[in-house]
Amino acid sequence: MNNIDSLPPACSKLLHEKSRRKLSFAQIAEHLSHDEVWTAALFYGRATPTLKDIHALADMLNLSPQTLEDDFRTAGPPLREVNISSATDPVIYPFQEAIALYGPAIRSVVVEKMGDGAVSVPDMKVRVEKVPRGRDDNVRLILESKYTLYKSW
Repeated sequence: MNNIDSLPPACSKLLHEKSRRKLSFAQIAEHLSHDEVWTAALFYGRATPTLKDIHALADMLNLSPQTLEDDFRTAGPPLREVNISSATDPVIYPFQEAIALYGPAIRSVVVEKMGDGAVSVPDMKVRVEKVPRGRDDNVRLILESKYTLYKSW
């Protein structure tokens, strides 16, 4: 998602300042005490900042905390409507929804770390792990794949 004009004003400002200051999502996430993918999702209008987050971002990016707070309030809750297939399987659907919802954030973090390229599905390894949590266990899905940079010519 490169067109920041279609994002809420707060997100456009955040992305502009991130780029201008040459910061990574990892650096900003560390400052906020959040995960870098969640931080990228915030910058793409897919997560809700707390007042503490807004003030930390304003401080780090030299923005007006009141303006940033007003911009987020005016934008309303994050748009989490995603256009995905009509899958109804309770195991498959959440993964489609997660990629549809967090895809732009994940893409930005991958490109930031790896450069502009593509993930290879034919080379992908997928591992499923059970994470014991007592009565309600969690699942950890690990995707590992070759990453090929786009070439210039």
